[in-house]
Amino acid sequence: MWLTLAFTSAALLGFYDVAKKKSLTGNAVLPVLLLNTLFSSLVFLPALLSAECGLGWFEDTVLEASPGTLHAHGLVALKSVIVLTSWIFGYFGMKHLPITIVGQEELTDRGLMVIQLSEDSVDLRISGRKKTLMNLNRSNITLELDVSTITTEGEHTLSCRYDFPSNVGSDSVSISDWDDLRVTVTVARQETKEIPVRGEFIGTEAENCLAGTVTTNPDTVEVTGPAETLEGISYALASVGGKEISSTLTETTSVVLMGEDGTPADRQNVTVSTETVEVTVPVRQVVSIPLTVDLIDGGGATAADVNVEISPATVTVTAETEGDVTLPDSISLGEIDLSNVLGNTSFSLPITLPEGVTLWGSQPSVATVSLTFPNITARQVAVQNIILENVPQGYEAELVNQQLYVWVRGNSDLVADLDPGQLQVEVDLSNASTGNGLQRFAATVTFKGDNPEGVGIMGTQYSVAVRLHPAS
Repeated sequence: MWLTLAFTSAALLGFYDVAKKKSLTGNAVLPVLLLNTLFSSLVFLPALLSAECGLGWFEDTVLEASPGTLHAHGLVALKSVIVLTSWIFGYFGMKHLPITIVGQEELTDRGLMVIQLSEDSVDLRISGRKKTLMNLNRSNITLELDVSTITTEGEHTLSCRYDFPSNVGSDSVSISDWDDLRVTVTVARQETKEIPVRGEFIGTEAENCLAGTVTTNPDTVEVTGPAETLEGISYALASVGGKEISSTLTETTSVVLMGEDGTPADRQNVTVSTETVEVTVPVRQVVSIPLTVDLIDGGGATAADVNVEISPATVTVTAETEGDVTLPDSISLGEIDLSNVLGNTSFSLPITLPEGVTLWGSQPSVATVSLTFPNITARQVAVQNIILENVPQGYEAELVNQQLYVWVRGNSDLVADLDPGQLQVEVDLSNASTGNGLQRFAATVTFKGDNPEGVGIMGTQYSVAVRLHPAS
């Protein structure tokens, strides 16, 4: 009896496995599972109702059953959950298996690259013994797509190559729906080009600080990808900051590929030789410093008598090196001797900076100094008191002009009342050339006695013409 039942059970189980495999051919797993569970439940539902409700429909038959306890029903429910979970996990374990692309080195050697797959994963339908299938999962099944045979651009349909773990023989399982393992590959021409890296500071500077020209290391990167995509990539942008800085900032940041219009470019299937670069933002202490000029009193004028205008009035300077550098409070353009300034005039003077200080940015290297004398006046007087000194022995000296016009400056009333006789001119002839001829000599103009207060002699470059001839 039991032997007969054993053979019968084996035959029925075999029939069940064949029927299960047949039902899964060309059909989805979950609907088959649902229908299997539904119809199996309907077959046994009358027997269960008869037993639980005491209807006696199957008394004295093989389907007669006694009512189950709550514990027994719980165990059955638990088993059902376990079986259902096993089915579902097994189902999803064979779905969306990732595809690994191989043979891309050969494509690269031909100047080609894969830019798209019709599917990046496939569903694998496997038939075999339950014990064998239990050894298979997403982690030990390998699906490879070999693209090494592709030699041209465009779309190519290839079959995936599968590989099972060593404890599962290829002859112990079978693959259903082989067409599901065929994938369309899109191949494009691959190029590499060099693009510049542009650094960008997006923060703010602290007071009296200024960020300089941003530099990057490296200053160029290589991008590799489809030729058409690379046409839309102009440069790589590396941004740092987002904060206030008072000293030189150096940070490592990622790059963003940008188009010529300044917007992020499409970088699908594009690789960069380095995704990060070092960005340096130099920061210097920057101060606006006034320009000054030193006036030397003379010629009847003092610094208090002069209005001074300097253009530019200030210059922006910074230290040549980083660190704490003391910048000057002002920068002098030099000295101006007022005795040599005959009236309202302007000078162009170079801006000479102290050691360790430099001009910041584009600024003039020369300043214009304008002098005006609003409160004093000038007058030209004819001085006839000309003294010739150190006349060469044996010669006589003769003035070509008997008077020299001299400028004096000072208080208006005092200048107006000045007598030319208060002035004298001294001419030194010790370096005169002997012989006949007209010669010009430097003349020194002074006041007789003490200089009158409030009046001065303007200029120092006076001269007179003298004719020398042998004494008679």
